[in-house]
Amino acid sequence: MASEPVRRIFVVDHQPLVARGLVALLSDEPDFEVLTGSLHPDRIPAEVKEFRADLIILGLPEADTELMETARRLRRQRPSIRFVVLADPTPSLDISELVRIGITAILTRNASQAEVLATVRQGLAGRSLLGSEVAGRLMNELAIAVRRADNKGVGGGLTRRELDVLTLVADGLPNKEVAGRLHISENTVKNHMRSVHDKLGVRTRTEAVVTAAREGLLGLK
Repeated sequence: MASEPVRRIFVVDHQPLVARGLVALLSDEPDFEVLTGSLHPDRIPAEVKEFRADLIILGLPEADTELMETARRLRRQRPSIRFVVLADPTPSLDISELVRIGITAILTRNASQAEVLATVRQGLAGRSLLGSEVAGRLMNELAIAVRRADNKGVGGGLTRRELDVLTLVADGLPNKEVAGRLHISENTVKNHMRSVHDKLGVRTRTEAVVTAAREGLLGLK
């Protein structure tokens, strides 16, 4: 009987103990060759190329833009490479952005060993697999995106989502809490507020709130 071809798996995780655990788990599989890589984003593409990886397990810390950009670069350089993202289960994780990059095998750190193995094998086969927690979050983000598209320009040229963000800002919530309430990332909150500033012709959060209140926008639903 012909043996299974060896698949090369490259592991990057900002928690060294997690990375070592993943290497130990995957190395028990006879058809896997596993290597753990550098945490320096600039070195990862060269290491992946040298190792000739078939799949990368990328452990994303909360809102790590450098690793996200590294994933984009790797996808551009090697469109065929597979990813499994292991993410911290926080509200700031922008799942829709991962999907936009082309990463459709995503687990949180709550995943079991069996889930990790199954997801890696599905990823190597080119199939999508989302953990239950991730799938629920993605559906929430999709529902939000649909509502946003349906409610463009609700008042003052602001979209429904921009009004949602601005209303919570007006209540005195910092960006992190706004992101948690709306199940979006802090970066998305900042982007919405920049758009609000541009549309209302203001420079600060306080000016945005005062202007929106004066124009009767905060009460719009």
